[in-house]
Amino acid sequence: MGLSQYPTPADAGVFCVILVNTAISISVVKEIVRSILHVIGIHFASSEEYSIEDPFECRGIPSGSYMEDFRSRTPAVRYDSLCPSNHPAQECPVCLADFNHDAEINRLSCSHVFHKLCLEKWIKNWNVTCPLCRNYIMPQEDEEDTCPM
Repeated sequence: MGLSQYPTPADAGVFCVILVNTAISISVVKEIVRSILHVIGIHFASSEEYSIEDPFECRGIPSGSYMEDFRSRTPAVRYDSLCPSNHPAQECPVCLADFNHDAEINRLSCSHVFHKLCLEKWIKNWNVTCPLCRNYIMPQEDEEDTCPM
């Protein structure tokens, strides 16, 4: 077998009991502190309440009012109304497909042009900046409430 660093087997058992009791004591103190903080109004999520399996699970989609505001500020137009027919073909930077002359597009304040559906899908994935230059899609009027939720 092997040589134990403890003089007798009973000493090894005492050491394990001390470790277990220490761990239990720390757990009890943690729960007491958590209970006191909960009583005064500070709540920490327990491991059961917090899951890191999908960090974007609680995000949902931007609010309908944000999408309506975007659509009213940036109305979709036909590609041929912005670019003449003799203009060289451009492609949408999101889907990388060429614009058809009858395609619905959005032109942002930064002058970048995207398919309407591509840009709305971009926004629905919680992106509030231009896919190319990262300027805000909608100019920020007030800095205090800029979250699209």
